[in-house]
Amino acid sequence: MKLVMLILFCLMVVPSGYSYASDSDTGLPDRMVFVKGGCFQMGDIFRDVPSSEKPVHEVCVDDFYIGKYEVTVGEFRKFVESTGYRTEAEAQDGCHSWVGDGTEKKIKEHYWDNTGFPQTDNGPVVCVSWNDVYNYVKWLNKKGGSNYRLLTEAEWEYAARSGGKAYQYSWGNKTPSGNVADESARSVMADLKIWDGYKDGHSYTAPVGSYKPNDIGVYDMSGNVYEWVQDWHEKDYYSHSPKANPSGGASGKDKMLRGGAWDLQPDTARTTSRYWNEAGARAVCMGFRLGRSVE
Repeated sequence: MKLVMLILFCLMVVPSGYSYASDSDTGLPDRMVFVKGGCFQMGDIFRDVPSSEKPVHEVCVDDFYIGKYEVTVGEFRKFVESTGYRTEAEAQDGCHSWVGDGTEKKIKEHYWDNTGFPQTDNGPVVCVSWNDVYNYVKWLNKKGGSNYRLLTEAEWEYAARSGGKAYQYSWGNKTPSGNVADESARSVMADLKIWDGYKDGHSYTAPVGSYKPNDIGVYDMSGNVYEWVQDWHEKDYYSHSPKANPSGGASGKDKMLRGGAWDLQPDTARTTSRYWNEAGARAVCMGFRLGRSVE
């Protein structure tokens, strides 16, 4: 069965070369981190197993900005209150959610502001489709006169690996420092596949920035919520991806997501792990993070 079923079932010091864009720079409270571009070996450099993360290939990305945090419930609320926008979950048949101790279904009443579990305005917004995110970014740019966008897959992985380092997770290669499926999540959903022996303190999503940032000052790139990125999914794309600033297939049905989530097995939180789903898909483990071009 296609990997797409996984998500629907949902089983400070700034380093040299990086800087923060302040609220006055952006006109908005999302706080962007400047990432100096460079070249790296993209893909699963850690395991010799066939997957969509192969072949490993050299990629170079230009300078860009990345959201220090995932977009929050409170930030998305401003968009909804300003425009009256209704997400696809609200306008259609709800959001894929957990029920009981480990079963799931699409629940009509569940959407970004009613997820079925506790969230504050500082939590990452979930139950948003790629199409919803597109409309949010369009509003943001019209409001601020900026050039916000989603990251490309290549930019996302480069930043998650703190500038292309050999990091299997955004925190590195040792003890976890993020919100992944763990003992806390299993306390409310007994059948989850978890990181045994690890307890992150949050049974569901965690407020953004709850754990240590990676080496370039970006939070929650392994776990918390899957993050929509810009690229269309294209089969075997890694085998013919351009070296400079690859941006995925020219068109398609599915969009890419990265980073794993609070309710998904830790393997999905690896920096090279890839996932894709229809642009209209939404679930309690799916959110997003902003990118911005450097002019």
